[in-house]
Amino acid sequence: QMPSLPDVVIRMEIDKISRLHEEENGRSSDVVYAKNLPWRLLVEAPESVDDSSDEDDGYDEKVLGVELKCDTNCETSWSCDASIEIVILNKNAAGNRVEKLHEEFGIGNRSGGWNFGWASLTDPEKGFIEDDTVVVECRVWIEKTTGIRKLRLIDYTRPIDDVTNVVLVVEGKKLHVSKDYLALHSPFFSAMFYGGFRDAEKEQIELKVVEYDEFVDLLNVIFPTSIEITDESVAHILKLADRFQIESVLDRAESYLIDSFLKDKVEKLVFADQYRLDLLMEHALDLYSNVPELKALKPTSEYKRFSDKTKSAICDRILEM
Repeated sequence: QMPSLPDVVIRMEIDKISRLHEEENGRSSDVVYAKNLPWRLLVEAPESVDDSSDEDDGYDEKVLGVELKCDTNCETSWSCDASIEIVILNKNAAGNRVEKLHEEFGIGNRSGGWNFGWASLTDPEKGFIEDDTVVVECRVWIEKTTGIRKLRLIDYTRPIDDVTNVVLVVEGKKLHVSKDYLALHSPFFSAMFYGGFRDAEKEQIELKVVEYDEFVDLLNVIFPTSIEITDESVAHILKLADRFQIESVLDRAESYLIDSFLKDKVEKLVFADQYRLDLLMEHALDLYSNVPELKALKPTSEYKRFSDKTKSAICDRILEM
């Protein structure tokens, strides 16, 4: 029996749901951490299937997929037993659609979900849709985990004896970091701390035109924490890694984008072009399967901003087909 309070609650308001089919990768929630695991909810674009798990509606060739993802990058043996409720909220609470399932997450199974009949969800008389918006909630009770390491976090707001030796000030907030560790990863910080500039002697150095939360995300990738790059953080991590010349972080972000199925082909091309990520460029172009798809890029605003090198790579890909 489920305890009264779930370990994870994720709520998504899916607006403009009638146009969800235009979004190749659906919609994803932010990542929520519980029991040292990263959880997110994915609402997939409606699709036609041969069957539907939505028994209340009977057969419905078009379904809305709601999937709970456990996106840990742990590659060793691990498991997590969880009870899950996926709820489609109704204007009348008594009419909520509640589907209960049990999942054994692990290295070979990182997701679990349910298909809901599209016709009933989008029928105004059923009470699930209002102003072209459907609200989904997912509640997770984590029953047992094995092989999960404790989440490693660093509190940058406090100094660490014999480790931190400089304070970076971002948006008026102090971050205690190690000069040597940052200099090892970044020529920018190496020059700042050891290049003979005036900042080298300061105990506090202000970084301008940087958002605090975004910079903390960058630090969490540089320093040995368990915080992972996500679809929400990858854009600003790339921006800051490029600004501060941190090649190791650019490489990690590139690998993340290659593996990500939530970023569409055009987004991947834009990132690859902007940050000169050759492996991502090759991967993104390989996602285009025919000439018309590639030619459709030309009138877009993204194409107009592409470098000559990227435009040439697109032409080469067309010639290969």
